[in-house]
Amino acid sequence: MTIVDIVIIIASLASVVIGFLRGFVREAISIAALLIAIWAAMHLGPMAGGWLGGTIESTEAQLWAGRGVIFIVILAFGALLGWGISKIIGMSGLKGFDRVLGCFFGLLRAVLILGLFALAGRYAGFSEEDWWLNSRVMPYGEIVADWISVMGPRGVEMLQHDYLNDDLALKIPEMI
Repeated sequence: MTIVDIVIIIASLASVVIGFLRGFVREAISIAALLIAIWAAMHLGPMAGGWLGGTIESTEAQLWAGRGVIFIVILAFGALLGWGISKIIGMSGLKGFDRVLGCFFGLLRAVLILGLFALAGRYAGFSEEDWWLNSRVMPYGEIVADWISVMGPRGVEMLQHDYLNDDLALKIPEMI
């Protein structure tokens, strides 16, 4: 077993422990809030940046300030929502079940991180290094990396604005 295997195993165990401590609901809400915040910052950031026109002169700075504000507000709302729902779950007696599901969530996160690490390692040229070839864990990471390289572009296409049907597209200026 190489040092890379040990680091990957420790990181995976840490992810499982974090999933257990936070619980599934908090983990799921925080991931959903992060994805929604990224999407909203990219699509609604220019509009929010326009509201800062009197305070920031540069249009590029307005754009990024708007994106930052949208991103932070959605993450804060997601954190409050996750905290509130986890308190309700704790009072309902489902805390143990939530934590067990959180362990599985942490394990899935560890597998995804391993796949992303393997994918990045391929592009960096590490796949021919001795430590990579002698690793017992990296072959599993390469399987996940293959899956990510196939499924990832499809997921990105679905998040792009042009992919949405015109009936479903957000028409923010018309709403104001």
